[in-house]
Amino acid sequence: MRRRHVLAAGGVLAGTAVTGRLTRPPGDDDLLEGARDPGNAGEATVRTEVILPGTDHETPLYEIDAPADGPTAMVFGGVHGDERNGIDVAREATGWHPDAGTLVVVPETNRVAVEHDTREGTDGDLNRHFPADGEPTSDLARGLWDAVERHRPDVVLDLHRSLGIYGVHPSYVGQAIFHSPGADGDAIAAHLDDVGVPWYMPLHRFTAVAGSMSGSLLFQKAYRDLDATAYLFETTEFLLDRAAMNELTRLATATILERHGLLEREDIR
Repeated sequence: MRRRHVLAAGGVLAGTAVTGRLTRPPGDDDLLEGARDPGNAGEATVRTEVILPGTDHETPLYEIDAPADGPTAMVFGGVHGDERNGIDVAREATGWHPDAGTLVVVPETNRVAVEHDTREGTDGDLNRHFPADGEPTSDLARGLWDAVERHRPDVVLDLHRSLGIYGVHPSYVGQAIFHSPGADGDAIAAHLDDVGVPWYMPLHRFTAVAGSMSGSLLFQKAYRDLDATAYLFETTEFLLDRAAMNELTRLATATILERHGLLEREDIR
């Protein structure tokens, strides 16, 4: 396991109390540079559409088509409007260049909640509006689901942030990757531990959870209705600042896209 991890300026080590910005070992630069650089295949084609135009929920969707054929992945940030790491990284991903397939990104999924920096929007918790036994239960959820059905993703990733750590703090689910059956959750969690979690922060190692897919979450409906490989990513605010949460979210997003064939590392192009 590589141990070249640093919690940078402003970090304090007192027992296990560490906070600061994670830096990446060089191998992960290859992956993220590959995401940001169009490479030899050429520029991706970007198309923008608007979900629920003319309403309070109006929000942009970005479709980024690679020069080469491949799978379609959808990435959602801001389902909960106060979880800024997912919003930040999804916004960044709108400028990435997939090597194959199509990357579809909705950075501010619940725009009203994002604007007010609140977990919930006007209709409550958006991520409880996709029940197993029927249609989405709010206008925003229905508009989002219409977009999902139009794009028919092979992979869905929903980006979140918790206040504690799964298995350590009751009721909190940070540092976990919830995934559909047969997904690459274990391998993704192991990779994030290797490149993103310092050895002196063992509580922050990631847990992969193949949870029940019968609930009312967006990624669960994508699996049930479209047979998509689906992930819900949760980092934690516990002992991490926003830059550190963003870094883990960025690494998770790029790793999932790489494992599903949309991204290649810079050094193997």
